[in-house]
Amino acid sequence: MFIYLLALVVILSMAYYKRFCYRRRRKGEPPIVPGHMIWGNGEQFKNDAIKFLHDSQKNHGDIFTIRFFHQRLTIIADPHSVEAMSREKCFDFDPIQKQVNMNVFSFVLVNARKMIKEAGKRVRGSHLVTEMRRYAVHLDEAFNKVSQGNNNKNGCIKNDEDSSNNNNNTDKSNALVNNNNNTDKSNALVNNNNNNDAKSHCQETDGLRKFVSKTNFAAMFYTIFGRSDDQVFEPQTVYHCFDVFHRYFNYLWLGLPIKLFPKAIEALTVLCKQPSSKKILAREDLSDYIRYSTEFMLAHGQSEQDIMGHNLVYLHVNYNTFRLSFWNMYFLLSHREAYDALKNEVSGMIRKKMESRASDETGPVVFSIKEIEEMPVLDSINSETLRLCSGVFMVRYVNEDCNFKMNNGQTFLVRKGDRVAVYPPAIHKDPEIFEDPMDYKYDRFVDQKFYKNGKQLKNPIMTFGTLCPGKRYAILQAKWYLVSQINKFEMYICNGQTAELDISYHGHEILPPVKDIDIQFRCRENYQEITMH
Repeated sequence: MFIYLLALVVILSMAYYKRFCYRRRRKGEPPIVPGHMIWGNGEQFKNDAIKFLHDSQKNHGDIFTIRFFHQRLTIIADPHSVEAMSREKCFDFDPIQKQVNMNVFSFVLVNARKMIKEAGKRVRGSHLVTEMRRYAVHLDEAFNKVSQGNNNKNGCIKNDEDSSNNNNNTDKSNALVNNNNNTDKSNALVNNNNNNDAKSHCQETDGLRKFVSKTNFAAMFYTIFGRSDDQVFEPQTVYHCFDVFHRYFNYLWLGLPIKLFPKAIEALTVLCKQPSSKKILAREDLSDYIRYSTEFMLAHGQSEQDIMGHNLVYLHVNYNTFRLSFWNMYFLLSHREAYDALKNEVSGMIRKKMESRASDETGPVVFSIKEIEEMPVLDSINSETLRLCSGVFMVRYVNEDCNFKMNNGQTFLVRKGDRVAVYPPAIHKDPEIFEDPMDYKYDRFVDQKFYKNGKQLKNPIMTFGTLCPGKRYAILQAKWYLVSQINKFEMYICNGQTAELDISYHGHEILPPVKDIDIQFRCRENYQEITMH
């Protein structure tokens, strides 16, 4: 009996392999990268995605096909061919979006193209200005909350020089951590008359990731959904559940059933404990994006479960902005020359604005979106973090057999039913494009151009995809978070701790750290209040 069962298993395995895994390369098709009989190249990709793709490019050229279980991806490794890939009519994003929506969040979006197009307008133009103002307010409230969080646990540190000498631009405060390499010698930010010196300025300790979740993620959450007294659908509960759920994201979007991952089920169960659409729409401070998308889905007869699933997709996207903010802060704190450069850029802008004020003008210094986007050091810091920490695929579904023409003139047959993809992190780590690609250089993108095969790259950083409607919004949030944080807080990493990218998450938009690190921080005395306009 055992022999018959064993024979049946072997026969079924061979049938599965022949039906889903085996492929004979047709004439004109890209080379096929060898992999495991069952899961293809999945283990190679998970162990070290960048090395695997660089080795594959070296061995097979600028276009090749890999396999994850039964799904094949033709990888376009030439950055100059990305634009042609995004324009190719045979390559369709809709099936990929549907795959993620159904496999990961268990819903189908009716009339998806129209909804995404119209909802996307709610994070652009005048809506962008409104949403950034609201984000700035929520962020300031979150900063105030964390700065008061441990006042009963830690002794206060008083720095007389910060409050008594407004003309002294040297920050001579004691380091929060005794580290000779991390002594902050940068210029102090401009003082103001907001009576911030009357507040307690206490040294506090937290995890950097926890700090960013309590401030950045909380501000984004309230900007999206508005405020309420809900004890479950609130920032920290959602943050912790997403942290668990994201561990299984790659497996789910590839089609593995969620029943295989009990912890993912537990996390998703909590994430789905959302207010009804009626209650959400009753909130006056609800974001324009969620208001429009919810009303659109209700008008098209979609269920409460569908609306919850869509809300989670939007939170999933914003969760990556939170991850970006963590790495931005980590690199600043671990590279004090970068910290000082940004601090000087921010303080210089504040000082200039203060000098141009009328003598009787008070209140926060106002930054415009244009001013934030035109800060060269800030922009370079954000771009360098994206370069080092991104992990997302740009994927399209091949809806018919297609002859795809590369930038160098070569044409390859791409098969119907496959996926075609660009993996930007492999391009971001290309030593021909970026000198010392594994090193952090905060000013790498200041007045610089980048080349591959002697030709300038139009977009050296590709992290949000060509179809992302909220790319500008996400980058602005990340930048404003840095400006606000460095203006309001002094912060140091404890005891020389370091954070490492968790490379097992390649395939996610932004990679998380392997573990959190401890920081010490305090609210600056006499900092100048700032806001967005």
